[in-house]
Amino acid sequence: MLDPSASALEEVRGVLDQYRSAGYQLGITALHALLCPILLLRHEPEAALEVIEQGLSAANHNSERIFEAELQRLKARALLVCGAPGSKTQAQSLLDQALATARSQHARSLELRAAKDLAALWIGQGRSDDALAFLAPIHAWFTEGFDTHDLKEAKVLLDQLQS
Repeated sequence: MLDPSASALEEVRGVLDQYRSAGYQLGITALHALLCPILLLRHEPEAALEVIEQGLSAANHNSERIFEAELQRLKARALLVCGAPGSKTQAQSLLDQALATARSQHARSLELRAAKDLAALWIGQGRSDDALAFLAPIHAWFTEGFDTHDLKEAKVLLDQLQS
């Protein structure tokens, strides 16, 4: 679990600043992807959106796509937390993009994360049957790693949907 404390936030920001000042380009999107959940846990969605945009810009500039799906997913989450008009529609679109990106990269774990968030969005819209039909086969792909946070969360969500 991520530590949302001020010291953890400053530590990640410090490393990001060091990367920037050293002129590093590759690997910087990982730091953006790490910083965003901390900001969301601290209830700072606007700051998270700013970091996400920086991360997506760096991904485009560097052609470093490894965390693109995760940044798209996190942007959807941040928009939902902000709760602005149209945020659910934007979040749906971003989660669709995250799924497409993860699939194109054969990144099953990132696809699971996006699918989990999309299923949760659909549940909130009264589309529980759709959420179950969508998430269950993605969860079923996995044959190991069931003690990981993402698979545990997906299993809890599936259990709720099946009860």
